[in-house]
Amino acid sequence: MEVRELIEKLNDKYPLDLQEEWDNSGLQIGNINDELDNILISLDLEDEGVDFAIKNNCNLIITHHPYLFNGIKSINLTDSFYNRLKKVIKNDIVVFAMHTNLDIANDGLNDNLCEILNIQKRKVLEIDKEIGLGRYGFINPIKACEFAKNVKEQLSAEKLICYGDMDKTIKKVAVCGGSGSSLFEDATKRDCDLMITGDVSYHMGMDYSNRGLSIIDAGHFASENHVIYKLQDVISKMTNREIFTYSKGDSFRTFI
Repeated sequence: MEVRELIEKLNDKYPLDLQEEWDNSGLQIGNINDELDNILISLDLEDEGVDFAIKNNCNLIITHHPYLFNGIKSINLTDSFYNRLKKVIKNDIVVFAMHTNLDIANDGLNDNLCEILNIQKRKVLEIDKEIGLGRYGFINPIKACEFAKNVKEQLSAEKLICYGDMDKTIKKVAVCGGSGSSLFEDATKRDCDLMITGDVSYHMGMDYSNRGLSIIDAGHFASENHVIYKLQDVISKMTNREIFTYSKGDSFRTFI
């Protein structure tokens, strides 16, 4: 099997044309006509992950976040960003990203988040879209503070930041892995009791909690990292190659 063949199968399930206009999902670097060896799945492309891939004979790294977002005008190999690319190229590794197409697609990141948190009867959160970002659905009635404890445990989150009334009983819950504050208005219009996401700003948290939406900021990492294990399961049904996952955790941040 060539790398290209696996990418085609993934594109059938999580079409790249679903990605947002600003996104850069897809091939980041490498030759997709190479014969596929082993596979590494990671949230981000980091030095430790590349070293892990080399050690385990992985010539395809699948990340959630694209490594290349902005136009490159100069390649300075004293910079760790470009030195990482050099290491990837020297070791004939293909890097492929599935970002907002994975967020949006059925059975993707946000559906998996709902599965983990047992959110039932889920639908697309974005208003007036049959296929879009975020999901909302229903849980058994529970106090928001108790539900937050479950979120922290199930997502292995180091810390939660909660906004709004956490003593109220909730039933209708919205989710958007990563940075989902732009969907607070959609969650409010859909009369959701609570929304789970990451990267919530002070003012967004204040404004929407004042409008009655309780919010759990589980962190960008914790709200998305679960998808690498989902992809491992999906890809295991597409190829007999060995599939590894790599995560060094939310390690560049320290909670004191």
